[in-house]
Amino acid sequence: MSPGGVLDMNRRGLICSVFRQAVTAVENKESARGEKYKEEGLWRTSLAFGFVFDVTSFLTALRSNIL
Repeated sequence: MSPGGVLDMNRRGLICSVFRQAVTAVENKESARGEKYKEEGLWRTSLAFGFVFDVTSFLTALRSNIL
């Protein structure tokens, strides 16, 4: 929700997607191993703003000329 982030871009009509490996979240001792807060953030992002892509799948698709 930072200024100029996905919320502001979404308000301007943009679809904001993310790469799973390019984002992080503040975790605690209990959540760090499974990156639970990151996963929740990705889930919320996919519901409200766009898509969550895996870098490996995206690169494979680019190399296969699927995208």
